[in-house]
Amino acid sequence: MMNRAVFNLPPLGKNSMAALPLGAIKPEGWLLEQLKTAAGGLTGRLHEFWPDVKDSAWRGGDGDAWERAPYYLDGLVPLAWLLEDDRLKAVCMEYIEWTLASQREDGSFGPESNDDWWPRMVMLKALMQYFTATVDKRVPEFMFNYFKYQYRTIDRKPLVNWAVARGAENIEAVVWLYNLTGGKHKFLLELMRKLKEQTLDWTSHFSAFPHTRAMQKLIPWEEMKAGCARENEKGERLAGTERPYYATQYHLSHVVNVAMGLKAPGVIGQFKSGPKERGAFAAGWQKLMKHHGVAYGMFTGDEHLSGSSPTQGTETCAVVELMHTVETLLTCGVPEDGLGDILEKLAFNALPGAMSGDMLLHQYDQQATQVKCTEEKRGWYNNGPDSNLFGLEPNFGCCTANLHQGWPKYAASLWYATPDEGFAAVSYAPCTVRFRSGETPVKLSVETAYPFGETVRIHVDAGAPKAFPICLRIPQWAESATLRVNGGEDMAPVAGQYSVIEGEWRQGDVIELTLPMTPRVTRWSRRSAAVELGPLLMAFHPEENWTVLREHPVVPDCAVTTQEKWNWALVEGGAMQAALTGREGAFGSGGGARVTVEAVEAEGWGMQGGSCAPTPIDLKAKRDGVVNISLAPYGDTSLRISQFPVAQVED
Repeated sequence: MMNRAVFNLPPLGKNSMAALPLGAIKPEGWLLEQLKTAAGGLTGRLHEFWPDVKDSAWRGGDGDAWERAPYYLDGLVPLAWLLEDDRLKAVCMEYIEWTLASQREDGSFGPESNDDWWPRMVMLKALMQYFTATVDKRVPEFMFNYFKYQYRTIDRKPLVNWAVARGAENIEAVVWLYNLTGGKHKFLLELMRKLKEQTLDWTSHFSAFPHTRAMQKLIPWEEMKAGCARENEKGERLAGTERPYYATQYHLSHVVNVAMGLKAPGVIGQFKSGPKERGAFAAGWQKLMKHHGVAYGMFTGDEHLSGSSPTQGTETCAVVELMHTVETLLTCGVPEDGLGDILEKLAFNALPGAMSGDMLLHQYDQQATQVKCTEEKRGWYNNGPDSNLFGLEPNFGCCTANLHQGWPKYAASLWYATPDEGFAAVSYAPCTVRFRSGETPVKLSVETAYPFGETVRIHVDAGAPKAFPICLRIPQWAESATLRVNGGEDMAPVAGQYSVIEGEWRQGDVIELTLPMTPRVTRWSRRSAAVELGPLLMAFHPEENWTVLREHPVVPDCAVTTQEKWNWALVEGGAMQAALTGREGAFGSGGGARVTVEAVEAEGWGMQGGSCAPTPIDLKAKRDGVVNISLAPYGDTSLRISQFPVAQVED
């Protein structure tokens, strides 16, 4: 494992956080169980039976030579090293050794049958993680040779298609190598600028943001696949990039591209910083959530941006890519803007909500309001009728390859290093951090059941007395948070900010952070209401009936239905009562939290095809129809109502 964090070097802009090397954070408690479940689920077994990665050209086979094995490795590498799992490490090394050995004399690498820039961007992300865990010196040399090749050829062989939309992934790797190698290779700065010129202008897009409604026009694949037209800063068309207008629109509205594109202004802002770059994420996020946001913490896209109805879907690929975007932006000097809250909302709700409890099955599209996962027509933009089944590769196999990065990268991003030799907690989960403050070894042990409990205890063990800051993120919802050091006087930190604790730390010091959780109601489209408890979205969870529709090796395709009444409306101003169990089990095992709410039946609210009909508004009900219903964490549900109609109750 690397013994230092990599911060930006001049002329790059200063950043206030840097990622810790893979392995510096060890998950414990419920988070460790979550990762073990992934290792026993699809992530730990996909290489055994799925041809796209089992027989991949990235492993020396004659199968897929594009993105799927790199996607898989991008999640398998952090999982294997976080768990110190020798079996999974050995699987990773089959792909890594083949990739390193594939580099040609000119610096290019990868399967010769596919020269697309895009899958190589993904493989670089996996190699970067592998290097921080192992300090295998072959990796920076390999990347240096590849970037020399890219610098020489990018003008005559420009980015096309997906690489145009996702060029920030490439830039991120160039920035990393520039900092890792001490800023001595100045051509890397010029390569960053070349890649920026050939990447979609997400900064301007999020400023103007024309996609204020669900996408309606189906853009033909034939028009999209050609790529996107690009111009340089002088307005000159880049050679070989003349492409249809619709190709650009396809990429700018594609939900996974948008999730990745949100990082582009921050990544680019490290070497081209201005007000637009610094404010682009906040501007884009606000508009996306206003026009396409749903209660589980992100925007819809059942392939393309789909509006704010809770029955529109969101692709699982988009969930994990948005998580990585947030984790990246934290290292780019971007104003915090609630990034930690966004990350927790996704990790504790949207991510587990799209998978079965054993993490073998997943959905292509999840819905915030979903009472039927069946193979029938729904109001998707262009996804198929099987898109919300739980299975091996419903609709399309990209999520099968890409979902694996979600939990391991979250676990590896709980804490960051700060430039003043300190540490910053971005999210709270049980773990142990072992790293250095300057030359002093430091261990931070985080004891908590959060988000299923309200207390976080951080045990500080410095190898010798040492002064350094510890920065704790206070969630935006935690207005009654309290903070105490070594049993001293309670402090009242400010919600939505980092609380910085300065002082000389010694063995045995303890920080206690209390984050009281009371149920609160947030409002969404068609005046619907969601119940939230801390970072958890709560949902009505009807009894589920699972049916196998198709058998595949290891992972079947399953439908999920219910016979239980689900059409509940919340009582306006009704009583709510929460119970946290402080459980240690992973998401999917049930029982972590409950909220009891007052509700009435929303008569006449039924189905529209395979989805719930639009959420009714202006409901009235009698007091004698009020009952108490129990809500469970969204991440523990496969069927759910999480955005409720609201009823005025009359006596």
